[in-house]
Amino acid sequence: MEQEHEGAFALWLVPGGEPRARLRALIEALARETGGPAFAPHLTLLGGLRGDGGALAAKLRRLGGARGPVALAARGPATGSAYHQCVFLDVAPAAPLLALRRAAEAAFGAPEAPPRPFRPHVSLVYGDLPAERRAALAADPRVLALARGTWSAERLELWSVGGETDRWRCVDAIALEPP
Repeated sequence: MEQEHEGAFALWLVPGGEPRARLRALIEALARETGGPAFAPHLTLLGGLRGDGGALAAKLRRLGGARGPVALAARGPATGSAYHQCVFLDVAPAAPLLALRRAAEAAFGAPEAPPRPFRPHVSLVYGDLPAERRAALAADPRVLALARGTWSAERLELWSVGGETDRWRCVDAIALEPP
């Protein structure tokens, strides 16, 4: 993984295997169609992290000890007005996911930005699209085909997320292996 120094970071929960490949293909196709950026499929477990990449990576490694994969159950497509929540799949806030979020908050401390309520989701489109276009994308059969799936999140990844999306980089990662 890349070494990063001071900057903006996020902790991502990443699905594995075939679901990750299907999500990646859909995100890339929708990016081409909308003119928006492509990005790796993920659920942001904790955003707004600041500091030294090496120190944050050490916290990630301590957090991951003896934690198994986490099920991510999509509850359908949704849209939002925020750039990074333009079109996304809502994810059920199941107890294991919420427990991992609390453990991440304890391990990493409070983000510098004021906390927003945790709304677990997997973004499909980043952008500032009109409401009608967002609604049409959320109703797209390719989106609906993934809108009720359940995936196993098998990795926690620490990402440097400063600047434009094409500059984002995975700094460190750990597998979430069964205990």
